[in-house]
Amino acid sequence: MTHSLATARRRARPLALLACALLALCTASCAFIPGGTGNQIAPPVKSVEAFQRDIEPAIIAARNELVTADTFITYTDGDLIDSYTKNGAECYTFHSRLFFFSDVDTDHIRDTYNKHLLPLGFELSEKRWTSNGVELVNFLWTNAEYQAVVSSTTRLGQDTGTHYRAEELPSDGSTDSPKELIAQPGRIPDWFDPNLPPAGQG
Repeated sequence: MTHSLATARRRARPLALLACALLALCTASCAFIPGGTGNQIAPPVKSVEAFQRDIEPAIIAARNELVTADTFITYTDGDLIDSYTKNGAECYTFHSRLFFFSDVDTDHIRDTYNKHLLPLGFELSEKRWTSNGVELVNFLWTNAEYQAVVSSTTRLGQDTGTHYRAEELPSDGSTDSPKELIAQPGRIPDWFDPNLPPAGQG
């Protein structure tokens, strides 16, 4: 654990920059999910509870194939659901923990997520660019029905960051408190130490 903590501190600054880029990409992608532009009618969307029941287990399964005790580097943030009012209706957004890991084989990352997500109606987009001499590859899997985005950004030769979110979902009333996370096996991996401070802290 001492080694893990030292590694987290040493890599905190570059990983923080990657985290900002990854979150910006994910947020931008969410903007086009809800139903197009112009006079198009937005399709009905699922609830935040349905996202956790129907879609999140597959996302977790894919992520946990990639982020393991052997590949884990550090993390930022935590799993949470926040709420706000939009057009008079209560909306909920699910945010996952952002994990950084050492696998930089983008074919393997893409194929692992594809295996779990494409059968559930996700669509994949890819972006490549160079920043400060480092080549980056971002994969986004989006699902309009659940307004969900799964993101993976790799700095080739260095590391990968991955997380997921679901935006502006209603509640279906199946839980007493929609902001409370539904218990989900694997959301917090068995090997993960919750006492480990996130990147940039501790």
